[in-house]
Amino acid sequence: MWERQIMVEAHKRFIPEELKGLIGLQLTKVISWLEKPDQKFGINAVAERDAFLKQTFEMAVNELRVKLGNSVTQWQYGQEKYKHVTLVNRLPGLVNEQWQEKANIGPLPRGGNSHTPNSTGNLDNQSSGASFRLIVDVGDWDKAFMINAPGQSGDPSSPYYKNLFELWANDEYFPAYYSKNKIEAVTKERTILKPSGK
Repeated sequence: MWERQIMVEAHKRFIPEELKGLIGLQLTKVISWLEKPDQKFGINAVAERDAFLKQTFEMAVNELRVKLGNSVTQWQYGQEKYKHVTLVNRLPGLVNEQWQEKANIGPLPRGGNSHTPNSTGNLDNQSSGASFRLIVDVGDWDKAFMINAPGQSGDPSSPYYKNLFELWANDEYFPAYYSKNKIEAVTKERTILKPSGK
């Protein structure tokens, strides 16, 4: 939250009015300015930088109070109101409430942002990032691992619709077997499609 407030105030302070909306600032650039303050902060750059940090920290605390309440013990990164992932059905109005309840998945805690490994975006609910990953040992294909969120079925009534969601949210993987005997050993369900001949 402090990082967010730093970036909001940096945009206000360091981007000229006539350029607002046309250009942005990168977090790494702002951090470098904070580490080595110069005249952009004012004549007494170090003191002005410190005042900027104090102001943005207080803004972050106030924002967290509004969002999560006054009890600091209830401020948890990854709770439903702050840094989580909920996958929401994208057919609002086209499905009934019961189906939508089945189709929506989460919330689960999900850290990080767009500046961390495993980028998850900058919103409270993860807005971007990888939903599929595959790690392959080309010397032994049966040692491959993968993840696919939220599961391996598109049917909300299937047990495989969201069976991988928790693994994915915790950056974990499952074996992705390649050889026929390995695949058959772990197969739980088969779907056989037969052409009608028409």
